[in-house]
Amino acid sequence: MEEYFEEEAEGWDAKLANPQSYLNEEEAMRRFHWFLKRTVKIGNRTKTYRLMDMGCGTGEASWPMWKRVASVTFFDRSSVMLKAVRNKYDKGIFVKGDARFSPFLSEEFDVIISRGCLLSLQDSREEALQILAEAYRTMRPHGTMIFDWCGPVNGWDKKIYRTRFMQEEMKKMATVAGFTVKAVDGSDHQQVMRMTVTK
Repeated sequence: MEEYFEEEAEGWDAKLANPQSYLNEEEAMRRFHWFLKRTVKIGNRTKTYRLMDMGCGTGEASWPMWKRVASVTFFDRSSVMLKAVRNKYDKGIFVKGDARFSPFLSEEFDVIISRGCLLSLQDSREEALQILAEAYRTMRPHGTMIFDWCGPVNGWDKKIYRTRFMQEEMKKMATVAGFTVKAVDGSDHQQVMRMTVTK
């Protein structure tokens, strides 16, 4: 799977910008940004926030908040994707690693975002739960996480996006990880759903 993203990194932004790309089905990127802005309420108070973009890819999910927070940590398994992020953003912290075993301190981030169905890239539900538990550990009290995942009807490449979740199942997983579910966007009849959780 890592090799897939290494190979795709150069053309990833073009796919994100293409309305015909599978990554933009049901206006997934626009809806994620809308959900992020609606949930975090970007403004003066966010200027002190530390944000992590988990599974950042080329960093597109961070764009609405990049200049409105104190710092952004771009975190991804792919060194090629991280190189693309460095070329796009002139400030940030760039960290290569596995979201199941993050290298960050406990209670380090105010906001964690994860766009690109990171949880669905995992081999099992247990691995997805590990990622949620790590996010909870690294989030400050009263922090917010916004993420998306592949729903049960998702038709994306199952060799890459290996695990699908129903909405109720994801709510239970987030609760088991310690989070409080605040909002959900989408339904089990859509390709991708989004969720906001807090600590």
